[in-house]
Amino acid sequence: MTSQVGDSLELTDRTRHDIDSMSSGDVYKLLSCAVQPRPIAWISTVSRAGVRNLAPFSFFNVASRNPATLMISIGERIGFPGEFKDTLVNIRDTGEFVVNIPSADTVDAVTASFATVDAEIDEFELSQMTAVPSVSVSAPSVLESLVSLECRTLQEIALGSDTLVLGTVTTVTSRPGLLTSDLHVDTLQHRFLGRLAGPFYTTDMNRVAQ
Repeated sequence: MTSQVGDSLELTDRTRHDIDSMSSGDVYKLLSCAVQPRPIAWISTVSRAGVRNLAPFSFFNVASRNPATLMISIGERIGFPGEFKDTLVNIRDTGEFVVNIPSADTVDAVTASFATVDAEIDEFELSQMTAVPSVSVSAPSVLESLVSLECRTLQEIALGSDTLVLGTVTTVTSRPGLLTSDLHVDTLQHRFLGRLAGPFYTTDMNRVAQ
């Protein structure tokens, strides 16, 4: 059964966007508008010098269930074409990282940690988040996050201007009371934060579907 929209529109009525004729900036905006909401990987790492780093990435998702694997696409450092972000540098140096899943009540901290700053800046301090020791990796976890998934690098794939990082999950920690004994979560009570197009987040989407 087709919808009323499908009954009244033809393919020629749809707006066409030819990727090959668009700038990379416009392609990014188009993809960000088309694929939303997106989960946020709030990635914590530590540098060789021991500096803690915390940064959000919304080109992120689950890659495999067995083995448990996450995928994150990391672009170039904003404002510095050709330079790698500190997150990727640290992942390459240590082979470890933590994907922290933020809640809606940490949206300001997530935004603060998005800033492009020098590698010597501790972004836990910048975002005023609490770093706690992880179980199986050297990078710290974010105490205020809903879930922290500790990862070791499985594979790195160069994709044009971006780098796809696959990480095997070694340990998962979560907020007390977040998960039930059968591994369910009440998303009405625990508000997961997602990314929308532009500067917007999903801070008001945890409602029962009608």
